[in-house]
Amino acid sequence: MKDNTNQHYVPQYYLKNFSVNNNLHIYDLKTKKFFKNSIRNTAYKKFFYNVEVNFFNNILENEKFENEDFIDKIINQNNECILATFFDSFNPTRERIINKDERTTISVIDFHSLVDFILVQIYRNPKLSLFFKYVDDLVKNNKSRKKTKEFDKIVRGIVILLLFNELHHSRETIFKHDIIEKFQPIINEIRLMKDLITNSYKMVFWNKTSVDFITSDCAMSLMRLEENDLFTTVFVPINTKIAVLLVNKNSKLFDNNIEKNSTIIHLEEKDIFQVKTYNLSIAEKANRFVYSMNGDFPERISHIEFKPWWNL
Repeated sequence: MKDNTNQHYVPQYYLKNFSVNNNLHIYDLKTKKFFKNSIRNTAYKKFFYNVEVNFFNNILENEKFENEDFIDKIINQNNECILATFFDSFNPTRERIINKDERTTISVIDFHSLVDFILVQIYRNPKLSLFFKYVDDLVKNNKSRKKTKEFDKIVRGIVILLLFNELHHSRETIFKHDIIEKFQPIINEIRLMKDLITNSYKMVFWNKTSVDFITSDCAMSLMRLEENDLFTTVFVPINTKIAVLLVNKNSKLFDNNIEKNSTIIHLEEKDIFQVKTYNLSIAEKANRFVYSMNGDFPERISHIEFKPWWNL
């Protein structure tokens, strides 16, 4: 079977919610230029998840694979196919907001699916290439470069498979003991992130303003406002009119007097500054590209610094 060449690190079902006829308006933080592109040709890297399949078959206990793109297929079958339905479920609500339908009923929000989306986006993000490349350099300092496998890709593959073991919609991969032992700190971090995000306070925004939510090649804005926080807040645009803000209840900034676990907040035109602020945070946390349905971007987007070390 032929490998998938263009492997997305932001799912196409998600990008579709910010597109018109499957096309996005895009701002490039590096070149400071605007352009349009199809979602099919956006937020991907060639063979991004491909690994040496024989190496993985030697470290797994419960399964064997034949194709180098098996991790990309696992992500698609066990995460994207499941979460696409979750994101699509918000589209009728978006249409009601656009059409000024004031009915207050809303479908039940599956926060477990949202948590899985956030976790997968964190650990598949190219920003982590900095960490994977660091591991690669450590290995190659002690071995001949010509004979060394691409350990940066190996680490990415192992982390993604370990992550899928911990998701709410989990898929079990059994690694040999020495792999589990070496990666235990990563497993502990994933479990802690999952616990904090799952138990966070969640605010669902209905954006009734004239400014749409935008997104980026990170698909979220993860903020760390206190030194001891693993994260303080995570802002996730669902589509142009709906977004979710998750607040870490363990943060000192969280108001412990709040008894509810979630709430829906209606953003009216008087709250437009709040929408613009969240949009700016999305642009500031992007790897390189910011996406908009209608070509509207934050006014100060040209002042945002492009950080090339995120794009190794």
